Amino acid sequence: MRKSLRQIFILSICFLATTVSWAQVSLGVRGGANFATFAVEGDDQEFPFKPKTGLNFAILFNLPLGASTSIQIEPGFSQRGARISAKTNEFFNNQQIKAEIDGKLLVNYIEMPVLFQYRPKLGKLEGLLSIGPEVRLMTGNIKAKSSSKVYIDGVLVSDTSEDESYGSGDDTQKFDFGMVGGAGLAYPLGIVKVFVEGRYHFGLRNLATTDDGDDSKVHNRGASAHIGILVPIGK
Repeated sequence: MRKSLRQIFILSICFLATTVSWAQVSLGVRGGANFATFAVEGDDQEFPFKPKTGLNFAILFNLPLGASTSIQIEPGFSQRGARISAKTNEFFNNQQIKAEIDGKLLVNYIEMPVLFQYRPKLGKLEGLLSIGPEVRLMTGNIKAKSSSKVYIDGVLVSDTSEDESYGSGDDTQKFDFGMVGGAGLAYPLGIVKVFVEGRYHFGLRNLATTDDGDDSKVHNRGASAHIGILVPIGK
């Protein structure tokens, strides 16, 4: 597997070396927000995950292939995870029992999309269509924060909170990969191009690694929004 990945990487570098017009390479930066969550399959999850907001930023290397096409490589940092927010209301032994549960999982990644981009002219604006693979590597521990409140007949009887940290051990994959696609607009300001873009991230690797017979599958999913700039460095 590693040998195959190495061969693909070498072939990709050779392809870029023979097709890219290096005199027009652009550098840039982008930053924005993730609206990330986990998609869970094969599990009777009582409280489904919901999107959690996090930050992302990256350095951009834009390598032109033609007048309106390019390859863009984006090494950067991304905050992902998910949140849970649920309320229950039940009657038991003639008592009304309400519970409010809030929690979130915080996962940080070093992330790198490699995107094919198409930039059609739209008057003074440029359209921006991106698609390609992305890889990510977890950094640090998974942080879990939660709070719960329980009321009986309208009276608060329990108020608890937890703040825990888990290493990326046997239960969680540290390395992830997937596909990403997006659309946006760019506007030239002199030699600088300012752009905004929205994307959707579709994780393909099962992050759950338990061997206890549980067939659950967990994937990184979610949207993101970005703003950034690109500056040509060639002549």
